[in-house]
Amino acid sequence: MSKQPSFEKAHHAEAGSHDATDPSTDGSEKGLAVTPPRHPVGATKAWLTVLGCFFIQFCTVASVNSFGVFEDYYVSEFLPSSSASRVSWIIGLEILLQLGLGVIGGKLCDLGHTRAVFATGSIVYLVSFFMLSLAKEDQYYQVILAQGVGMGIGVGLCYVPALVTAALHFPGRQAIAMGIVISAGSFGGGIFSIMINQLIPKHGFPSAIRATAYLSLGLLAVGNLLITVPPRPPKAVAGETPLLYTPYLLTLFSGFLGQLGGLFPLFYIQLFADSHHMAEGFIFYSVAAMSFSTAFGRVVPSYFADRYGVVGTYIVCAIINAGCAFIMFGASHPAGLIVFCIFYGFFFGSSTSLFSPVITALMPSEADRGKVVGVAMAPVAISSLIGSPVGGAIIGSSLDWWKGIVWTGVLMGTSASIQVVAREIHNRNLRSRKAAV
Repeated sequence: MSKQPSFEKAHHAEAGSHDATDPSTDGSEKGLAVTPPRHPVGATKAWLTVLGCFFIQFCTVASVNSFGVFEDYYVSEFLPSSSASRVSWIIGLEILLQLGLGVIGGKLCDLGHTRAVFATGSIVYLVSFFMLSLAKEDQYYQVILAQGVGMGIGVGLCYVPALVTAALHFPGRQAIAMGIVISAGSFGGGIFSIMINQLIPKHGFPSAIRATAYLSLGLLAVGNLLITVPPRPPKAVAGETPLLYTPYLLTLFSGFLGQLGGLFPLFYIQLFADSHHMAEGFIFYSVAAMSFSTAFGRVVPSYFADRYGVVGTYIVCAIINAGCAFIMFGASHPAGLIVFCIFYGFFFGSSTSLFSPVITALMPSEADRGKVVGVAMAPVAISSLIGSPVGGAIIGSSLDWWKGIVWTGVLMGTSASIQVVAREIHNRNLRSRKAAV
């Protein structure tokens, strides 16, 4: 019979940062558990690495989180022959590669090639970003190749390595480190949205894209220089990584459904505001408002997750997020739209930010963290590919927004329910194993 994974460690991580490092919480580990160092290579290098990963995510994931601006501009002006659903395949493909390549990027990090992965991803992303500025009007294939494929590959090679590298500097307290890094994409999305919205009317699409790409060039260069790669944890015993562990698989399914429905408001909010004839200046800032709100949502709950439990915090945020989706029914006027952007953005950011820490809370092996987190991104990548186009097809050319709102709320609620089941099975397994000791 194969060796069963030691999930007691995962249980400590769910209990909070104190319990995760305190051997007295489990009598079977007294005298055996060793409290990990607070920062394996020092606090200064740890926080500089978080800052470096923040800059990398700020530039790369920003292109994903600001796509609401691109969606509106492409549909209304730049790609007039393409429907909203067809344009959505651009961002769907970019997110597919962002999350799908996490398996490759994470595995390469586990093998010790972290710096090479960051450098390669940064170069591919920047070249593709500058190529997007050369795309011609109504040439759909040029846009999808540069933004969907090229920039998607660049983001994908950097995304999981940034999370894993930052987390390795904070043993037992990875939620806050991951939360800070993930929040960068939302802050970047807000900045990119404002820049592109302001620059396109004044200087045109090519100049707006090049200006944003030059900003990315500077921050990516600094980010790569700030990163310190910590020593790898001891290799896991064969068979310990819980890829077929039921709560892990249920968490993957929960993430799939949450992403499938949750992206609809993010990518269609500017088109939603435009279709309700709101002031042009106000519409331009609707995407930015949601992005900044999402950024704060990705940091604040992560602090509480490290103290009170990752999985429980994740479930609470996911349930509230499902309820917030229905606020969009009252967002047909400026005040309602602002309220919706703030609340939905905050709790969507919370649930997406805590997804990776939930995965690490269920895994016993830190040595294979890159692989386990990367595999977990695969189903989320698939839902990201189809989520936005499906949402566009649901509302149709007549823009039946109520259908998209119900779609989002139902899928987010189902996702939260599945995670509740996953946690209960995980806790029951822990109780059974402890009783058998």
